[in-house]
Amino acid sequence: RDAPVVKAVARGIMEIFDREPDYVISPGTYDQKHIARIGHIYDCIAYGPGILDLAHRPDEWVGISDMVESAKVMAIGLNVLLRGAGAR
Repeated sequence: RDAPVVKAVARGIMEIFDREPDYVISPGTYDQKHIARIGHIYDCIAYGPGILDLAHRPDEWVGISDMVESAKVMAIGLNVLLRGAGAR
C-alpha cells in the first residue's frame, strides 16, 4: 500500500468514488510478470472497470460508465505519478 503507484491510484479512486479503495489479491495473472522481468519495475497493480467475478467468462461485459470512471481514476493516478503528489 505504500508503493507510489498504489497511492496514486488510491487517490484517483478517492476523488472519483469518494471512498477508500478495496485492496485485494487478484486470483488471476497479469502482465506485471513481464513488466518486472523485462523492465525491472516491481511495484505493479491491476486496476480496471468491471466485476471481477464476470471476467473471462461467457457473456463478460463492462458498462460504459464504469469504463469512463476507470479512465478518470487512471488519469488522476498518472497525473500524481508524473507531476507529483500535489498535482490536481
